Amino acid sequence: MEVDTIAEKTTPLLKIMVLNAQDLFLFMEKHDQTSLENLTEIKWQLMSSSLFMNKSKDKCIALAKTIKDADADIVMMTEVGGHESLANFAKFVLNDEYTSLSLPSNSDRGIDLGYLVKKKLPYTLALHSHIDYVLPFPAKRFSRDVLRLDLIRDEKTEMILLLVHIKSKLDMRKADFEGRTRRALEVKGLLQIYQKLLVHQVPILVGGDFNGHAGEKDTEEEFKQIYQDTDLKDIAFLAKIPEDERFSYVYFTRGGNRFVQQIDYLFISEKFAHLIEPGECYFPRYKNPSGIPLPIPKRMDQKNTLPSDHYPFLASLRL
Repeated sequence: MEVDTIAEKTTPLLKIMVLNAQDLFLFMEKHDQTSLENLTEIKWQLMSSSLFMNKSKDKCIALAKTIKDADADIVMMTEVGGHESLANFAKFVLNDEYTSLSLPSNSDRGIDLGYLVKKKLPYTLALHSHIDYVLPFPAKRFSRDVLRLDLIRDEKTEMILLLVHIKSKLDMRKADFEGRTRRALEVKGLLQIYQKLLVHQVPILVGGDFNGHAGEKDTEEEFKQIYQDTDLKDIAFLAKIPEDERFSYVYFTRGGNRFVQQIDYLFISEKFAHLIEPGECYFPRYKNPSGIPLPIPKRMDQKNTLPSDHYPFLASLRL
């Protein structure tokens, strides 16, 4: 027993964060090497000649601080404004400590998917897109993508990550109530990709913004197939995080009532559940510049001051 305990303490943790960065557009083509500390918000915006406004300097710094405080090794990020934005975030805000990886998606809003990977990790990285993966009508293609990242060491794949951003419930054309048909087809396609990768016999992590409740309790209809067709489990559930702490999104009704919900997930096969370090799995909460945790918003104006409208999730695995 003592040997096992020693082995657990010496086995390194791999910390993986899921984060919706909410419109992370960051273009710095006019940057003149002025340090971040000396850039006002106005000058920060003037660094870009894009039609998109840069995400505010303070919010970018707060996102970076959240990543650093959690000591995340890999960040699975949604709502990235293209590879240039992610590369600029890694270089200018994260002190060039992470490799940025992103590919164009099918998004009609320019919000793509991307990974940040600590440069010191001992892996070769291989990125794969599924933007042309055929889904049945009326979906045809993923709304964004399923972006796959392989972690390779000594020419052997040791882990696979699948990052997704399922379509929201908005139905602007009033043709598919809450987008339920398309959403179910996107989840089905995601699970098909996952099942085809099982031949590698390595841990496969499936995560991102699911835009709905995909947990085991009170599962929304489009996500029930996760539990019916695969052995995937929500890491937050497996880590026994208390239900009242298990949320990544705060929303308000038109009447001003507040609700919290988990819509950002990281799934793993139940047979790899032993890799999870439960005490190091949690939903990081944002902090002010002094390092004091910001309260969970009680009003919409408070929510709008957060660096993202989603909270991240951090999972730690012993490899």
